[in-house]
Formats: sequence, structure tokens, C-alpha cells
Amino acid sequence: MKDYQLFWGDLHNHNAVGYARGSIERTYDIAQEHLDVLAFTPHSQWHDMPTMPNDAHMKWVDGFKVLHENWPKVQRLAAESNRKGKFVSILAYEWHSSFFGDYCLYYPADHSPLKYHDHVRDLQNYVKGTGAMIVPHHLAYKQGWRGANWDYLEPSVSPVMEVMSEHGLSEHDRAGFRYIRHSMGGRWTRNTLQAALQRGFRPGVIASSDDHLGYPGAYGEGLAGIWAKELSRAAILDALWNRRTIAVSGDRIRLFATLNDQLMGSEIPFTREREFEISCQGKDEIEKIEILKHNRVVYRYFPEDYVRDDGPWPGRVLSRIEFGWGPWGDLNMTRIADWDATITVTNGKIASLTPCFQSGPFDEDRRDHVVERKESSCRVRLFTSRKQAYEEKPTKSVLLEIIGGRDAVIRLAVSKPAPLQFQRTLGELAENSEVEFTGPFTAESVLIHRLVTPELYNARFRHSDYGRAGRADYYYVRATQANGHQAWSSPFWVEA
Repeated sequence: MKDYQLFWGDLHNHNAVGYARGSIERTYDIAQEHLDVLAFTPHSQWHDMPTMPNDAHMKWVDGFKVLHENWPKVQRLAAESNRKGKFVSILAYEWHSSFFGDYCLYYPADHSPLKYHDHVRDLQNYVKGTGAMIVPHHLAYKQGWRGANWDYLEPSVSPVMEVMSEHGLSEHDRAGFRYIRHSMGGRWTRNTLQAALQRGFRPGVIASSDDHLGYPGAYGEGLAGIWAKELSRAAILDALWNRRTIAVSGDRIRLFATLNDQLMGSEIPFTREREFEISCQGKDEIEKIEILKHNRVVYRYFPEDYVRDDGPWPGRVLSRIEFGWGPWGDLNMTRIADWDATITVTNGKIASLTPCFQSGPFDEDRRDHVVERKESSCRVRLFTSRKQAYEEKPTKSVLLEIIGGRDAVIRLAVSKPAPLQFQRTLGELAENSEVEFTGPFTAESVLIHRLVTPELYNARFRHSDYGRAGRADYYYVRATQANGHQAWSSPFWVEA
């Protein structure tokens, strides 16, 4: 299993080439800043689109025309941006259907055509001849309202399902991340991932943003984790075809699971004894890791059960630094705050840095950047606002993994939106978070979260389960952090 590396991608994202916002150039700029893989999926067609009040359906009609006119540009940028070992881009588009549900189509080759189909069987037959795959998404809307239609699912061309996006989470009807933002209603039990598994389908899982502000990899809207042998389009598509995938809600939780030494997504011949090996590196305190069998939890692992209160200083910690907040919305003082901040670690070093940048507010010209990264310092430029804040969370953050002792110091120097400097030792931040403001009420603020120690963000364990002859079983793994973010593995299937 050491042959595989984890790559992060957004395989479902939109911009103004269609009916969303932002230039296609901006989309690629943002994606190449912090992702390994991008499939820009412009809206292309909706053969059974209803007529809507106030001619609202013209939003889609006009957007489809924009894509048709710009398809050569979409083809060109996907081809030019694909650079083996550095960044993978996949030519793709989205196909809508009220009756059959929505799919994203992913081509293996550059300069492939934009095709139009009025029936999902025609779409499926077309991709069989091209080597493309189609992936259903926002599964859990009611069938007939662009939710999944399991009667027409063709597993041979749909190896994975998108179970999390800005629409919400499709795992089951009582899961977190509700369906709340769109006009197609809430979650329908019969169209959830668990319902598909119960019906006998064998999908892998991914998540992607489905963001409409042209912000691929938007924090909190879903990301695909892809276990591949290398960063190339062929290797990424091979991982998708073979379901070597995880889905995460936002934080890049590194979840790896095997069953009898077979990687998630595997179909395993019958064996009575089943040995799971699970490893998980979170981006916050891991609350629990669960193994589900036939959609029911059969084992829970709690990392805090193994924490020693008298243990030595760990020497490696997670520090999340969050920027934003500002005026309460009811004060009608909407503004965008531009941030320029330098984070310096004295008597320590920065082992890794993960950006957690949400999509709002939309701005064509501004960019969230990690401007500079050194062994013991980094500089970030961000912009925050309550305007268009995803889930009304008007903040952006960076997550640092820091190597240092109790006396190592984190120093934060902010030049924008107002001068602000302060510092704390790791020992102090292990006990308390720190909040500082850039001015009097209603000014923006900075939060350095309380540190997370390795025994709480790293977990590794084994678990044994048993089966009986004549019964096929399926399992998947779910990890949940204290901050609410989750990760899901593709399932395993053990034959009867």
C-alpha cells in the first residue's frame, strides 16, 4: 500500500462559462494555488427542464448557450493546465435531468466533444465508447427533482458517487450537512448513499464543492481524496475507476483503510475473519472513527481514550489561525476586509501548512494566497466578509503543523486591515485559545485556536470482524472531528 499517495481534488465546480460566476481563468488560478486535481464541470444541458415562474428557467437556457460558445476555450485550458507531477486537469461537463438525476462526465482525453443527450441510456452508451465516466451527484433529492434514479444507474460507467457538496451530505437522511440551500427540497431516504448500498450497488465515494462562485476547493463544501500511484491524469482516473477514494466535508482528513490488506473500494472473496487496519490524520481533534457494516456502526474508536494526562510534551502540534468576523449583519455595515498577515515561529518550525479558504465573498480580481512559505514563517493575504459567507461563517483560516517545545513562540503580525501584533508560546496555546481584534467594536478579529496534540489528531488501530458463509457484507469507515468535519471511505465488499 506504500505505492499510493493521497491527492486532493475538486471534480465538480462552476463559473461564468455556464450560469455561475467568475472567469474560467480565475478558476484555474485558484485551483492551482491549493489543489492537485481539477475537473471544471460547466453546465451543459437539461433536456427535461420545467418551465419556471417569471421565466427563471432562462438562467439555465442562457448559461447553456455560453458554454456552447466557449467549449473550444474549455477544451484548450483543460489541455494546457494538465502537467504530470504538478497538476491534473480533466475535461468535463455536467448533464442535468429532472427524471434521471444529474451526472458529471469526465473524459480521459483532451479536446473531446460536448455532446447532447435526451436520455440517460444514450449518455451511458456514449461514454462506454469513449472511455469516459459519469458520476451522479446530490443523490438524495427526491427522484423527479434531480435526485438519483437508481432504476437507471449503470455501475460500469459510474464507479463512484459524489456524496458531499455545497448541496449537503447524501450519506443518510439524518446525517449532518443538511440539504437546505436549493429549491429541490430536503433529503429523501430512498436516494441516500446508504439506500444505494442496501440495494446492492457498489459505488466508491467522493466529495466536491459544486461551488457556483468559481472557487474550486472551497473550504467546507467538499473535496475528493484520491489514492493514486502518481499525479497524472491516467493515475487519477485509474484510482476513480477502482474506487481508491475518500470524501471529506472540508478539512483534509487523511483517511486510509484496508480490510485483509485490501484497500477501500475492493471486492474481497469470502473469508470468515476480517481484519481492518485504519489510519487517520485529522486537521482537528478526532472525536471518533467508526466502522459501519450494512449501514450500522459495529465499532467506534475514540482517540481521547488513549491520551495520557502525564505524557511528555509531544513536540508536534496543530495550530489553526482564523481571520474574519467583523460587523454583525443586522448593523448594515457590510464590508470586505483585506488581510495581510505574517506568522513566525521562534524556536520551532512549520512542518506543513494547509489553506482553509472558503468561496465567499465573490471577487474576480482578489485572490487568497499563501504568499510566502519558509521553514519558520509564512505570509498570507486573504479577504473576508459576511457578504456571501458560506453557511454564514465569515472567516478563512490556515492550519499549521508546528514542531517545537513548550517555549516555542507563535508571533502574528497583521498589517491589514489594521496593524496588530501579538505572540504566545505553544505552552500557553495548549491551554487556551487567543482572540485579538483589529480595532474597536465592530472590527474584524483573529482567533488562534487551542492547539491539538498528535494523540488527538492521529489515530491508528486494528479491528477484527467476522462473517458467515452465504452472506455478502459491505463496510465503510467514517471519521468525525470535534469541529464537525468528517471523512468517509469508499466501501469494502466481502462476497458470500
